[in-house]
Amino acid sequence: MKRADMERPRTRRRALHALGTGLVAALAGCLDGGGSEETTSTETTRTTSRGTGAGIDERETATPPGEPALSLTGAWPRPRFDAANTAANPDGTGLRDGEQYWRLDAGTAAVVADGTLYNTYRRDQDRADLTRRDPATMAVSSRTSLVDYGVNGPPVVGDGRVHVTTFDEAFCLAAERDAVLWRGPKMDGIQCPPALTDDVVYVNSGGFERTPAHLSAFDAADGAERWRYDTAAESKGTPAVAAGTVYVAARDGLHAVDAESGERVFRQPAVSEPWSTPVAAHGAVYAFGGDENESLVAVDTASGDIRWRTALPRMGNAPPVADASYLYVGTESGVAALDPEDGSVAARLGGGGTPAALAGDVVYAADRGTLRALDREGSGELWSHETERVQVTDVLSQSIHGVTPVDGGVYVHAADGFHGIGPTR
Repeated sequence: MKRADMERPRTRRRALHALGTGLVAALAGCLDGGGSEETTSTETTRTTSRGTGAGIDERETATPPGEPALSLTGAWPRPRFDAANTAANPDGTGLRDGEQYWRLDAGTAAVVADGTLYNTYRRDQDRADLTRRDPATMAVSSRTSLVDYGVNGPPVVGDGRVHVTTFDEAFCLAAERDAVLWRGPKMDGIQCPPALTDDVVYVNSGGFERTPAHLSAFDAADGAERWRYDTAAESKGTPAVAAGTVYVAARDGLHAVDAESGERVFRQPAVSEPWSTPVAAHGAVYAFGGDENESLVAVDTASGDIRWRTALPRMGNAPPVADASYLYVGTESGVAALDPEDGSVAARLGGGGTPAALAGDVVYAADRGTLRALDREGSGELWSHETERVQVTDVLSQSIHGVTPVDGGVYVHAADGFHGIGPTR
């Protein structure tokens, strides 16, 4: 459904609501998690780098471009790497040692595809922009103006197009130039980035005022709506897509929807956290439920039955990271690899915090304001990078909102700015 690129008036209430939820959407599952400082006895020697300055400082220290330049290859085209939300690129190359190259005023969490870094930026501007950047230095190549209210999480890139959601509509933009290809329709209540397969973009609306909660499938090329599925219950997270099925977590359960027809396949009521971002892997979908939503629930994709559940009190509702063999989660005793068959702990990686991404043999975990790089094989913490505390109005903040690993580096969006981390020089 195409529509003219014109702004509709919005109320102050709606704008404030969108701005308040935008940070949650950027996390794509709330990466900022607490964790233990403990490490395993087999931990290797590690290096630690800190942001510029000490104690409380300004939010960012410089504007792009950053020096020295990072030397990067590879891609991370979606907030959680793929449509299944695994947050894992096992074919990538993780950083076995790392240090900060620069910290910049350069916008929010990013994705990388075809030699370009994409993120959104608003500071000191009336409107948010989709910004195309050089991945090595963050120098801006072009911007596309979006809206003057809330924009959700990182963009999603595929087939020469960039997809971004705002609080009440989806945008499709050209990847290589400043152009809006299509936008809309209005569907108030979008809180997270969309999911994207080869030719379809799936947008989840949690509902707002007179708009009921629903999931819509749009043709990625022209924006035509293919189907709409009414969840009829609050649902905020990014959908997961795998093997022809779309999964969304809602307050009344995990909804499995046929990707072609939009018809319900099953609903599993054990999942009851509307902010949960489902992860599809190992023939199961993982999402949160149970008392206070502290149980990670594994739902069998074929039957819709519960395969297992396990309590993860230190993890909150941040989605796990999944590779072909394991499920990586945060626990009270550090990051652990779970057996997908029964949820038992197969290995302990040490460190602390919540796993945010995997590249090659490195698992990256966000521990409050510290990024920890852990060896996937269990040899312990490789290195860490601590971000700075900053004053945000009357609140002190030290937190990580997004982690984007590529070959040769990792980007960190934190309260104190946008960090570029490369190999130790």
